[in-house]
Amino acid sequence: MRRYGAIAVLALALALSPVSAFAAGTSAAGAVPAETDGPEIISMTSGLDGATIAFEGEVVSEALAGGDGHVWVNVLSDGTAIGVWMPVEMTDDLEVFGDWGNTGDVVRVVGILNEGCDQHGGDLDVHAVSLELVKRGSERENPYDLWKLGVGLAGLVLAGVGYRRMRRSEEGDLL
Repeated sequence: MRRYGAIAVLALALALSPVSAFAAGTSAAGAVPAETDGPEIISMTSGLDGATIAFEGEVVSEALAGGDGHVWVNVLSDGTAIGVWMPVEMTDDLEVFGDWGNTGDVVRVVGILNEGCDQHGGDLDVHAVSLELVKRGSERENPYDLWKLGVGLAGLVLAGVGYRRMRRSEEGDLL
């Protein structure tokens, strides 16, 4: 009889519990994504492993083959690069990847965070559910100062002169 009473109390508690309490850890594509950024993602203390997340960042490097009709795209979010695995079709809007001469496209990624992905060797990654272009990338100006080249060349000349004097003094000691 006690067993039935305990089961009834448990069933009543479950029935009266808010549904959102059970949905907090879900990672379904329809779940509301948790807004985050690169440093929080890699901190591994966010408690978001397996959750649907959303973050923005600049696409950098280039799209790398990921197999099974997928590619890897590195997204730089607040100074932290996150590997995002996505179907090739999601990259159709991407035109500019960040490098020394370009600022890459800024995108908003919604996907499932895996702190230790079983499918990809235990690495941290995000499996994208959607990718939205926020801002098109552009060419980056990298100004340089000629005086810095002069200082560098002067340093090389001084190092060469010093090396030559050292070698001459060593040769003089041997004679």
